[in-house]
Amino acid sequence: MTVLMTSEMPGLTRDGYDHLAAALLPTLQSADGFIAHAAGPVEGGFRVTELWESEDAHTTWFTAHVVPTLPADAPPPAITFRPIVNVATR
Repeated sequence: MTVLMTSEMPGLTRDGYDHLAAALLPTLQSADGFIAHAAGPVEGGFRVTELWESEDAHTTWFTAHVVPTLPADAPPPAITFRPIVNVATR
């Protein structure tokens, strides 16, 4: 089932996001199960929102690619998933 993943990243700045995005977006775009990515600043950090074909597809990619790039002293992102029953694109 398609899921909407939301990741709250406290303390992450635009520069920090840009650094992570430069390293991760190429692998994200070719990841099995990936559909779409959007990100933007929120109070106190950054929020990443993505559509995935399944929670397992996201978790597999996140564990392999994101976890190793996070600074050791960074708080872990708070990740939530919601089921999606319809996706329309332009």
